[in-house]
Amino acid sequence: MTAPKYIVAQDAGGSMTDCFLVDTEGNFSTGKFITHPEEEAISYLGSLNDAASKWNMDTKTVHKSALSCTYTGTSMINILVTQGGSRVGLLITRGFAHLPIIERGLTWIGQTYEDILHQQLHEHTPWLVQPKNIKEVTERVGVGSYYMQHHSLPGTIVIPMNEEEVVRGVHELLDNGVEIIACLTIGSYANPVHENRMADIARQIIAERGLETPVIASNEMCPVPNETERLKTLLIQCYIQETARKALVSVEDAAKEEGYAYDLMTLLGYGAAATVRYPKLAEAVASGPTGGLLGGKFISEFLGRPNMICWDLGCTTCDVGLIAGGLLPVNKSPEFAAHKVRMPMIAIDCLGAGCSHVVKADPASGRITIGPESVRADLGTMYASDEVTIGDIDLTLGYVNPDYYLGGTIQVDRERAKTELTKRVAEPLGQDVYDVSLKILDLLHDKVVNHINGIMLSKGLNPAEFTLLVHGAAGPLHLWGVERGIRFKEVLVVPWSAVFSSFGVAAADYFHRYDKAVTFFLTPDMPDEVRLMQGSALSRTWAELEERGLRELEEEGFPRDRITFRHGISCRYVGQLSNWEMPVEVGRADTLEDLDKIIQAFETNYTKIYPSGARYPESGYQITEIYVEAAAEKPKPAIHAYPLQGAVPPREAHKGRRKAFFDGEWIPFDLYEQDRLEAGNRIDGPAIIEHTQTTFLIPPQNFVELDEYKFMRYKRK
Repeated sequence: MTAPKYIVAQDAGGSMTDCFLVDTEGNFSTGKFITHPEEEAISYLGSLNDAASKWNMDTKTVHKSALSCTYTGTSMINILVTQGGSRVGLLITRGFAHLPIIERGLTWIGQTYEDILHQQLHEHTPWLVQPKNIKEVTERVGVGSYYMQHHSLPGTIVIPMNEEEVVRGVHELLDNGVEIIACLTIGSYANPVHENRMADIARQIIAERGLETPVIASNEMCPVPNETERLKTLLIQCYIQETARKALVSVEDAAKEEGYAYDLMTLLGYGAAATVRYPKLAEAVASGPTGGLLGGKFISEFLGRPNMICWDLGCTTCDVGLIAGGLLPVNKSPEFAAHKVRMPMIAIDCLGAGCSHVVKADPASGRITIGPESVRADLGTMYASDEVTIGDIDLTLGYVNPDYYLGGTIQVDRERAKTELTKRVAEPLGQDVYDVSLKILDLLHDKVVNHINGIMLSKGLNPAEFTLLVHGAAGPLHLWGVERGIRFKEVLVVPWSAVFSSFGVAAADYFHRYDKAVTFFLTPDMPDEVRLMQGSALSRTWAELEERGLRELEEEGFPRDRITFRHGISCRYVGQLSNWEMPVEVGRADTLEDLDKIIQAFETNYTKIYPSGARYPESGYQITEIYVEAAAEKPKPAIHAYPLQGAVPPREAHKGRRKAFFDGEWIPFDLYEQDRLEAGNRIDGPAIIEHTQTTFLIPPQNFVELDEYKFMRYKRK
């Protein structure tokens, strides 16, 4: 008999590290362990051990038979927040030395609506490169224009590069002790000849001086317009790559010491997998939430639910992702940690909420605030923190079993949580500790409800036509408050909701994505020969990106005949300011029929978002970017069906009763062990379903039905 092989997928959050362990048959086990940000290998092994032990194995057994290990961590965001990155030097086109400092005045990123209105409170993000380490170089490459027939073509050299300024600048940067050098010329996305020459000169000087300072050019990161965001992407890559890679390699070393034979993988922000030595590591900076939405896409396709809202409430973060018409939206200019960058990332909306977020009360104003500070893995006064958190409230109200927190592996103190909550919040406000706790939960739930409503209404979408997929360690616990505020078509909680992001990592396709800025116009009065000329250029660019994908995946061990490609464009009507991205059926545009299929893909996607009356084909079309995804097959989790056993839960699933404070009174809740429930069971509220990794609260007005997959469907009586 062939020995089983395993896929390890992990998501290291601010408080907990989650593990999803899958074998080649699609069977899976889950694990959870408290995060150790100072040494991530500890929580990596702890989480894997929790999952492996359920199959009566240890981590060494898994590693010796593992086909791949994928790990998404928090180290990159931590580097930005704690300002612990490398000393960066920058060579840039003359006249643009201000870009890293002024950064378009984007001081409002990540702030609440109230704070955005008070500009005196705005601050620029900490500089990723010091002004003394910015060196200007005279050069200019043209980038073309809409009036192509009257203008120079894109990529035309307008001002030759002054190489003496490059040489002088590199020597000054090295004398200043920079640890990495970034190169950016304004028009490199149209023609990188100056930028590449700049990088070559820098590398030559570094070698002559006997140093090993890395050099990165912006066209290696993102050959696209928008120089401010392109520069920020380049600087973040330079700032975090060496420090972040060390943290990831330490996890890889821990796996290899136990017999793992391959490179450790990580998840990129647009859903692709890559090794921890991937040159564009900045693309993995926000990979954890990405896993959750990828898992949502898997469930959406599995159940045939093209419209789905994925809501993830954890200890440290709260994320909302939207799947509309079966498509995952990709944000080309995402924002995170107060930075705006230019790289593809699955669109996820984050808000300041989580069970480890600090709760404070101001007795003078009577105001209660939740976050944005988080105690992360310290959880609250119930565990290792001196700050009161949402988690303390959940414990005080009786929703969480103090003897069963993380399956009893963590000892939490309910009395201390209640005492500190009384002293710091209830007494300063002159209120009962239980009443004020419910009010705080109302604030939390209203914050989530308003955020989801804002996302839906701004896109003209109706929540009643969408399935709400609830996940995260605290999502099922607080579902009752959110569902009261919005009516959805259906509400769904999967059995492994507490580790859902790591499930998404395991369910993700193995692929790399390559983007390229282009300038193609297709207008109604354009002669066919001109249309075909542009189509030919489009095909050549796709072919170049495909070759990059073949080379990189070959280096990662995939033969060329196992690699497939997906193609797409970003397009708009001529005169519009916004682009829309969509996949296309064809990977070449060699005929007029191919071009028609590409335009039809845009029209189909556009009318999924806007009414048909908003179409404007008479203006023509502008293709601004294209992309290629190079993919290879890998094992994925399999979801099995179970025989329906009837509505009454088995007797051994019932764990007794516990009183909890709900809607202003103490109510006895029936307690159930989730793993002992069977397909077909119905749990009527008031009830609490407990699991080693999460808690699911069901109010008196609601009930839960388990379908054939043991998915828990939350309904109103």
